[in-house]
Amino acid sequence: MTNGSGHKKGNDVRRRQFIKTTATFASVAAVAGSTALGAASTEAKTDSKAERPRPGYDYEVIVIGGGNAGAVAARDCMKHGYKTLLIEAGDRLGGRTFTTDFHGTPIELGGTWVYNNQPFVWSEIERYGLAIEETPGAVPDVMYLRMEDGQRLAFTETQLIEAMSGWELFAGSAREVVPRPYDLLYNRKAVLAADQVNALEHLQGLELTPLQYAFNRGFIELMANNEASAISYAEILRYYALGSAYFPTFMDALARFKLRDGTVNLINHMIEDGAPEVRMMTPVKSVADQGDKVLVTTTAHEELTCEAVISCLPMNVLVDVAFSPPLPTGVIAAGRERHVGQGIKVYIKVEGDIGNVAAVAPGQPLNYAMTYKQAEDYTVLVAFGSSPGNLDGQAMQKALSVLLPGVKMLKHLAYDWNSEPYSKGTWASYRPHWIERYYDQFQKAQGRIFFGSGDHGEGWRGTIDGAIGAGIRAARQVRNHLG
Repeated sequence: MTNGSGHKKGNDVRRRQFIKTTATFASVAAVAGSTALGAASTEAKTDSKAERPRPGYDYEVIVIGGGNAGAVAARDCMKHGYKTLLIEAGDRLGGRTFTTDFHGTPIELGGTWVYNNQPFVWSEIERYGLAIEETPGAVPDVMYLRMEDGQRLAFTETQLIEAMSGWELFAGSAREVVPRPYDLLYNRKAVLAADQVNALEHLQGLELTPLQYAFNRGFIELMANNEASAISYAEILRYYALGSAYFPTFMDALARFKLRDGTVNLINHMIEDGAPEVRMMTPVKSVADQGDKVLVTTTAHEELTCEAVISCLPMNVLVDVAFSPPLPTGVIAAGRERHVGQGIKVYIKVEGDIGNVAAVAPGQPLNYAMTYKQAEDYTVLVAFGSSPGNLDGQAMQKALSVLLPGVKMLKHLAYDWNSEPYSKGTWASYRPHWIERYYDQFQKAQGRIFFGSGDHGEGWRGTIDGAIGAGIRAARQVRNHLG
């Protein structure tokens, strides 16, 4: 693969060496396996789309929330023959995916990456024939690490093997603890034991080299989009198990391949395919199961009736809608506490072609950055930080300089998902004790009200794949209920 400007032939050699190094580590560590994947998607029926609901209802199904979960749930409900309304509170579809332009570069302000071991999103990619492309920095020519003492190094092959050996010490039990990541509590005792501690606590209890400790902490913060102490150790094991408990595949699944024409293209295909009615800028105030029907009331006091509702609202937003009967206490508690994802994702345009790089800096305002696009006279980086903080202007340049000294920022762009009233956070991961306290209450249907949030449930929860899977399952539950 050439870079954005089609130059530097040596880059391909170094990238192959990076892949070779990770493969060498895998051989040394004898780490192997593959994620057990179930059926990727329920095949859509060819039922004719309903033109009208049964008497006494405005719609047969109302789907609340226009992200990936809501779009696929509405599509499938239409294909199952139900007249379906998709309600979105904001002025666009996509939820926490958001395709836009950054000074001539197409970017994703929210969810971005997909992979072929993510069954639900990959089945949609195949269904619609969508093209993917690679993010260069996922396999960098050079990876930098800022140590806890401030020392900065560029990984040699030996150091890279050392770092990944440290990760294996930290997360290598994933295949034993979480053998079925689509059935999280299959090995219940072990999972709940891992849920009792946060990832930082477990890390600090290991005998690691300073390099291994810094590398691990940086990647934990990247995965959590928060401090390493915020996320349950069980969540790290879940992610790693989904990535086959094999570091190269794990990293490829998290941040290597994206949709060439943007996540919005997938949303558009699902909406066009199902053709549900869509209402934008329509926040919902309450949802009441009245026994023979569900009453949905908007903040504009419009009342809509239907036979079933699918709520695809994010965890942190779900508590803002009044449900009758009330939501389970655990769902309310988790939503008020908020899931782990509370950090920042930012695109930074810098001066000159700085090469295909990645950099890790644990405990810093920006703890990870990698090349997103190269050009002759500039480079676009995508970076992450554990807290949104005050990273405007000089603060952003200062944070970038910790990761990549001497690099001059030209422009930057981020979206404040934490203050956005219809998201209240970035991607969802669970805090310590959440699996024990709340998990059995998540995603359970209540009468005619069904839940399809990608923030609750099994598998790649917190990702595009998790959202699509949740929407498909909810639509299937509605079909089973309505017949």
